[in-house]
Amino acid sequence: MLLWGNIREFPLFSVLQFLAAQRKTGVLEIQDFEEYGCLYLTDGRIDSISLPSSEETLGMRLVSEGALTEAQVKDCWMSCAEGDVAEPVAGVLLREAKADRATLVEIVTRHTADQVMQLMYWNTGTFRLSTPEKPIVFPVVPSADVEGLLLEAYRRVDEGERPRREKVTVEEELCITCTLECNEKIKTRYLKQDVCLWRNMPSVLRDPVFRTMKRRPSPEHDDDTGELSFI
Repeated sequence: MLLWGNIREFPLFSVLQFLAAQRKTGVLEIQDFEEYGCLYLTDGRIDSISLPSSEETLGMRLVSEGALTEAQVKDCWMSCAEGDVAEPVAGVLLREAKADRATLVEIVTRHTADQVMQLMYWNTGTFRLSTPEKPIVFPVVPSADVEGLLLEAYRRVDEGERPRREKVTVEEELCITCTLECNEKIKTRYLKQDVCLWRNMPSVLRDPVFRTMKRRPSPEHDDDTGELSFI
């Protein structure tokens, strides 16, 4: 099965509810600019979530609970980085962890709930569900189902909790990397969903085709946002 779409049009929470209702199995890949993550599902349940720095956080949780040492965590990272194992980092960490199963399930459930909350702030980018040839099996999976994890995320946000790092939207990304001066009125008119027309205007005006254009004041706009017309 292959499912793909735009997160702006289909929020991840809606996608997860659909996949849970349909009891789908596969890897849901999400990407936004340079950020990349994976959600591993089996029969509509979330087995694991890999987001930027999530494996590092899981390793710290296992160390704090005494299930792994820092040296063991580093060894797991090295094994994955060097290609010695073909499974996700979270799977390797949990396979090496030494603790009773109830403790590990509690750690994984709490960790997964944190990652689900981060998904609430993925409002741009794309998602793609695919089914790997070889099933990905995690030694420990969360005890909560998708509906429970989503409700927990909503509750935490309602209580004022925020993700460790706010995601950058498309508009913010365009503005951060821009060197042109503008104002809110210009942004309202020229900053579109995936492109800034104001930012591209200098290159447009340098085009020979547009060199014969002049600015025509528009009665409903200030002079600095007047329309362009051919002469």
